[in-house]
Amino acid sequence: MEILIALSLTALLLTMLFSFLVDSAKIKAKLDPVRSEILSREQLQTRLQGLFSSLGKEGGSFYTRIFPDEAGKSLLAIFDNGVDPDPLFSGSTLGKIYLDKESNLSLALWPEEKGENLPWRKEILLTNVSHFEFEFLAKKSPASAPMAKKEKTKPINPNLEWRTDWPKSLSGIPAMIRLRVDRKKDPSLLFAFHIPTIEPFITYQEGVR
Repeated sequence: MEILIALSLTALLLTMLFSFLVDSAKIKAKLDPVRSEILSREQLQTRLQGLFSSLGKEGGSFYTRIFPDEAGKSLLAIFDNGVDPDPLFSGSTLGKIYLDKESNLSLALWPEEKGENLPWRKEILLTNVSHFEFEFLAKKSPASAPMAKKEKTKPINPNLEWRTDWPKSLSGIPAMIRLRVDRKKDPSLLFAFHIPTIEPFITYQEGVR
């Protein structure tokens, strides 16, 4: 009798343990894609914040441009890529953020040195992207200053505005950048990047102490 009771208890415990393991596996299967998505967002934020924090200060080293064979507007920048296993991609490097034909938000890299048949590298920042748009915080342009045909501006006070285009002729770099990424199946993502700049952008109203 005791043997039957022991066997029954053992079977019950094994059933409960198996059920627990199955439930744990199901939960893990659901959490893995979430962890992967969060990790990819963190990597994008970290990579671009590092890029924007090490921009070159020379004129024409940061600008937007439309390429005929690419969807949307690309952002090009010369920045300090730090120490890379490949010396060609160490230090000052040309980067281009764009949407490739496989719907990946990508970062292409080239050595800054001039020459033909230079190697290049591609990093995928985020997958399943349908559209992306940068906004740049800048001082308001004079009324006579030319603007891109499709450029949108969003004034935030008498001195500053968000603009969607940063032409090569525009001197300096923005103080802050916002990035909106539209996904094919998931909700849109918003990122913000602060850029160290010599010229202060903070303005104060008269009478405020």
